[in-house]
Amino acid sequence: MCWIFAYNWKQDSISFLLDWLKNLEYRWYDSAWIVWLSEKWDVFLEKSVWKVSNLTTKVALKKRDIIYPVGIAHTRWATHGGVTEDNAHPHYSESKRFYIVHNGIIENYKELRKHLEKKYKFYSETDSEVVAKLLEELYDWDILTTIQKISQTIIGAYALAIIDKRHPDTLVWTKLWSPMIIWIEDKDIFLASDINALSGVASEFVQMEDNEIVVIKDWKYTIFSWNYSTWSCLNKISRNCEKIEKNFKKSEKWKFDTFTEKEINEIPEVIENVFKWRINFETRTIHNETLQELNEHEIDKIEIIASWSSYFAWYTWTYWFREIAWIPAEVRISNEFLYDTFIPDSKTLYIFLSQSGETADVRECLKMVKSKWCLTFWIVNVVWSTIARMCDMWLFSHAWSEIWVASTKNIIGQLWVLILMAISMWLNRNLQYIKWKEIISELAKLKWIFEKELKQTKEIKKLAKKYSKTKSLFFLWRNLLYPIAQEGSLKLKELSYIHSEAYSSWEMKHWPLALVNKDFLCIFLNLKWVFQEKTNSNIKEVKARNWIVLWVITKWENDEELYDDIIEVPEVDKLISPFVCLLPVWLFALHTATDLWRDVDKPQNLAKSVTVE
Repeated sequence: MCWIFAYNWKQDSISFLLDWLKNLEYRWYDSAWIVWLSEKWDVFLEKSVWKVSNLTTKVALKKRDIIYPVGIAHTRWATHGGVTEDNAHPHYSESKRFYIVHNGIIENYKELRKHLEKKYKFYSETDSEVVAKLLEELYDWDILTTIQKISQTIIGAYALAIIDKRHPDTLVWTKLWSPMIIWIEDKDIFLASDINALSGVASEFVQMEDNEIVVIKDWKYTIFSWNYSTWSCLNKISRNCEKIEKNFKKSEKWKFDTFTEKEINEIPEVIENVFKWRINFETRTIHNETLQELNEHEIDKIEIIASWSSYFAWYTWTYWFREIAWIPAEVRISNEFLYDTFIPDSKTLYIFLSQSGETADVRECLKMVKSKWCLTFWIVNVVWSTIARMCDMWLFSHAWSEIWVASTKNIIGQLWVLILMAISMWLNRNLQYIKWKEIISELAKLKWIFEKELKQTKEIKKLAKKYSKTKSLFFLWRNLLYPIAQEGSLKLKELSYIHSEAYSSWEMKHWPLALVNKDFLCIFLNLKWVFQEKTNSNIKEVKARNWIVLWVITKWENDEELYDDIIEVPEVDKLISPFVCLLPVWLFALHTATDLWRDVDKPQNLAKSVTVE
């Protein structure tokens, strides 16, 4: 979950690398470092913990009159060892000839370290330092074959960037599982493990595959590959560049105080992007080649593999597929699916979701399913991601780049693509044609509905301020909205650090009532469905025990004894209701956190993309 970027060109690399570190600071990492190398073997190394601004200050205080055309920058999210400068990258060999940075986890580092400590002195607690020492131990005067030996020795996931002090004009990189991209702009060459780091700088990129080595020298790059299973000779390969849209990353906050608020307010725009060219609202028809191709397959069941917010989005979708398309569907947590017994089925569609497209456990689940020749589908927001390139079919969610860690508009984009899939398969099975037309008409209203809900921000902000000192909360909803309760609870925990849990309100009598406390806030969603009266009974049980109730409803109710405060949402068809309920709970979480002075763009201890298990 660390991130790396490197630069090799005739110009001084210091300002470039500092700027790129700032671009990735939204991911909330706990340390950063930069190492530069001059043509005269001079090394400029600086480390700092916490904010990138601390590192920038340190660099500015050092006087220098040397140009450093080669450099690597790194942000660390601590796994092995505490947040200290010694544990921050880069790590170096005993002789300080080799400098390395590492994204990933070396699973057998303890065994390797125990062996290497007989000869070398270790200064950090990290697994990554083992690689630096191995470089010196296994070096055979050829950096490429040395890297092969190291890859054969270590077990785990890695993207490794390597500088050899005796070859200051050369930058080397290799990878296994962890992402890595070569960026090109005119004659400048960059290496990065994150597409957002350089998307506003470079116009072309080359995606690296596992067991490849990139060598940058004389301002040109060369890619080598080898067979991992046989460890055959290195082969030089060529790969075409791909174009990237320079506006992929929108990094301005505009009029908003945080990226979090800005991206929530972009949701109506995302709706237009998802539906454009896919739905004709006048004729109420769907036009999409991928969905047409999907309908040509005989599908009896759907399995969905995801995690966290993506998992809750998929959970909602299973209701849609069962109710709309009459297809059995279930959602599996990716890491549990990976280590469970996998029984392949040729008539099952396996759908994968990861916001970044690089989530390690989701990626490995996909590899396992594809190895059994099963049909795979991907809802993707990052077209250039590893997972997107591996699936048989995919649809783009058009949410564009998210800057803050906790996802919102991307989840909305995924849900809209999912419901398009559901109603497309519904029509293909000739089920309830009139109802299908009604749902299309409801979807046409969504942009207007979200714009209307965003106008309630001031009222929700007042409620958030009123309840921000609450120590614990329950989100208690039913049926199709139960996953939305889970998502609301997750966002509140992520942003405000307040203890929160989500349960089906059916379960009230089983044990949640044991936590009765007059300061305990309950948030109920009580839309106008067949369950409304049953939920009212649950609310009365809560009020009888002096709990505080914040009620999310579709219209004003006169029974004031049921609630302390309300948030009103538009009345929509039951199948569309998850959309209208997400925005209020996200706004409540956002403004609760800001009232508590939390840094909502950089929640503590969280990473935007989990690239290792």
